[in-house]
Formats: sequence, C-alpha cells, structure tokens
Amino acid sequence: MNTWEYLIVGLPPFEPAKDTKGHSSAVELLNREGADGWEAVGLSNLPEGAVAVLLKRRSSDDLESRRGSPARRSTGS
Repeated sequence: MNTWEYLIVGLPPFEPAKDTKGHSSAVELLNREGADGWEAVGLSNLPEGAVAVLLKRRSSDDLESRRGSPARRSTGS
C-alpha cells in the first residue's frame, strides 16, 4: 500500500515571465520542490491573487519499507 505525504506551498506573487519562456520565481520554487520528489496535484486561488499549491510525494517511510524487499512472486503450481 502506498502512503503519501503532503505539502502546501504559497507561490510568490505573479510576475511576468523572464526571457526564458514560462520562467518565473513561482516556476523556480515548483522546480526545486519537484527535484525533492514533490508533485503538484492541486491549487487554490487565495485572496489578493495569491495561489496555494498542494504537493504530494511517496512517504519516506513507505520507500524505506520497500527498499531491499524482494519482489512479490506468484505462488502458482
């Protein structure tokens, strides 16, 4: 059974994209979290144009319990 952990981050205020298409401080923040295994799964608009993003990743406890365990084998004859 997969177990998940969740994180909610507030994105920095919107700013126009930089020279690189789609690149902004919000994208940089999401890329940093993504490098740590977080995946954006939802977002909410907050008052005054702010945005909160819901992130999830597989729980480190779940990963540790699977590490080194043999793959399940079928028990057919």
